[in-house]
Amino acid sequence: MKNDIISLDPTRRISFHDELYLGEQHTPVQSTCRRIFKMDMQDIANSNVVLADIRRDSGRGTGTAMELMFAHMKNKIIILWSNKDDHIHPFYESIYTEKHFELDDCIEAISYYY
Repeated sequence: MKNDIISLDPTRRISFHDELYLGEQHTPVQSTCRRIFKMDMQDIANSNVVLADIRRDSGRGTGTAMELMFAHMKNKIIILWSNKDDHIHPFYESIYTEKHFELDDCIEAISYYY
């Protein structure tokens, strides 16, 4: 919690991802993927504001884009964190509420909407 904002760490499900990539025998890969997807969508649906780290070196990808579209369709406030020199896809440019280049500015924006 920072600035009295309750936040969720999207990497808290790392054990599910480990199962997926390690190919654990007791959990079918498809089931694991669906479980992660459903829980991530539930998190977004229950959130007021979504912060997305889309910096070039952040590891963003298809999942980030899909989650942001879901947030956009749910009329969520979307704050993007980008580098100034990043050339982000027009898709991202069209759906955010605010885009910032410093984390502190992102947190300030989140505080405003929260």
